[in-house]
Amino acid sequence: MSNLERRYRRLLGVLPRWYRRDREEEMVGIFLAERTDELDLEHSWPGWAETWSTLGLAVRTHLAAGAALTRVPDGARWRGEVVRALGVLGLLLGVFYAGAAITGLVLGEVTWVQLFELAPIAAFVLLLAGERTPAKVAAGLVVVPVAVALVDQAHVLVWAAFQVPWLVTFACLCLGFHREAPTPPARRLAWWGGGAVVLGLAAGLATGAGLLAVVLLAVVVRVVAFVRGDVVLGRALAVFAVLMLGPVAVLAQGEVAGFAVGAAVVLVLSAVAPMRRRAVGLGVS
Repeated sequence: MSNLERRYRRLLGVLPRWYRRDREEEMVGIFLAERTDELDLEHSWPGWAETWSTLGLAVRTHLAAGAALTRVPDGARWRGEVVRALGVLGLLLGVFYAGAAITGLVLGEVTWVQLFELAPIAAFVLLLAGERTPAKVAAGLVVVPVAVALVDQAHVLVWAAFQVPWLVTFACLCLGFHREAPTPPARRLAWWGGGAVVLGLAAGLATGAGLLAVVLLAVVVRVVAFVRGDVVLGRALAVFAVLMLGPVAVLAQGEVAGFAVGAAVVLVLSAVAPMRRRAVGLGVS
């Protein structure tokens, strides 16, 4: 085995074992088909194009979607569904924050940074329309006000606590909705998006109360997922509950400390609560 072949096989290690078992030898043969020079075989490395395509394939296989691949293990398919559910939950959280930003724009002075906080609404609409790449770009624009806020050292920890849920779910959005992933059902999720905007508008007047309402809604949906036996949504909400502990911890230092502590307890219970059974489908894909 040449050094180049060994490096190709090491690169293919990012693919799941079930996929490599059927395709590794074929892929290595294709990679090495036109690379016959002895010096090249000993000292060269996989090309950038091959590396990026392999990494993209790794995402699509580890987070498989429906019938996009044949003979996909249930674990890979369910993992992909959970990641996509988290991505949608993160977008809904971003829409909530955007609603609060709209209230702030109406009641206060408008700055160019605040306009970027409205990007999740556009991202949500684009995703439901099947425009996943523009949706990811629009969702990523929220990083701009976060970066600007980091300049103010007095609020770094507060911003970090509030943005970690968004950043984690944004990563899930980018990874989960790859080119072979299904488009979320627009009719079903449009109501959730509208509700998130309305709740955000109210939160602009009382931020703490609005965030606690988000926590309460997440817990209620977690209970509904348990009753329906929707394991995918239940697991996504369990992870979401853990992520929301940061913002709630910040509220515990303010005027709604008692409610925040109660919300934190409820979130922990929501995160560790058992799942009832596996469901056949998922409401976000």
